[in-house]
Amino acid sequence: MVWIAVAGVVAVIGVIVWSFRRDKRGADEPGGRSGWDWESRLGEDARVAFMEGVRACQDQAGPLAVNEERGLLRIVDPPRLISLYLLADRFTARGQDGLHDPQGVVRELVTQCVATERPGVLHLRADWLSGEVDGMGRAGLMAAVGEIVCPEGASWSGDESAGCLEVALPAAAGEHANTALLDLGRVVERYEKTRAERPTMPAGALLRAVVFELISEAGPGLAWTRPPTERHRTAILAAGG
Repeated sequence: MVWIAVAGVVAVIGVIVWSFRRDKRGADEPGGRSGWDWESRLGEDARVAFMEGVRACQDQAGPLAVNEERGLLRIVDPPRLISLYLLADRFTARGQDGLHDPQGVVRELVTQCVATERPGVLHLRADWLSGEVDGMGRAGLMAAVGEIVCPEGASWSGDESAGCLEVALPAAAGEHANTALLDLGRVVERYEKTRAERPTMPAGALLRAVVFELISEAGPGLAWTRPPTERHRTAILAAGG
């Protein structure tokens, strides 16, 4: 299944878009409370405090969107993707400080992620592609990369305005679900560099080569909402093989 996000959907100043869909599996949790995996890192009081802090941090970070199902916080300006698993772990590590001042602690944690890229955080840019590369505009390049990296049983979605591709991998074989986050701006940078070195290489083969190189290096330009297992890494590498 492919969804391409419409630019500007979450760019309304001062507005937070909340996704409060609940996981069906949560009905089987002790006490009957629904919940997502990233919430399991938080006790009940900490969970309430954490969400209070996330809601309030728009005053510092600007408009944002929360995808609870994928465990992802999206900052609109500057464009950033931040793992809720990462934020929940860091919030828990702050102990009583988080319970006493959830707004201040969450704001501090989000500000750190906005300033510095790290595992679980992807920095994007709105000007990731001007015009076309080898006849591919933003939508075309996003779709081409999505077809390369999305394995059977998974789904991908994209934010054309920020140049991000998300690949949602379902849980399997006793392992948790995960979402890979790919910066298309850095894909374009590698593509243009490689095109200069290999001017006759077919566009599809060149794009596949630079995408696989970026994923194999597991460095800047690729992030995950949770630390990936070998199965997660192999799945997106093998998808276009």
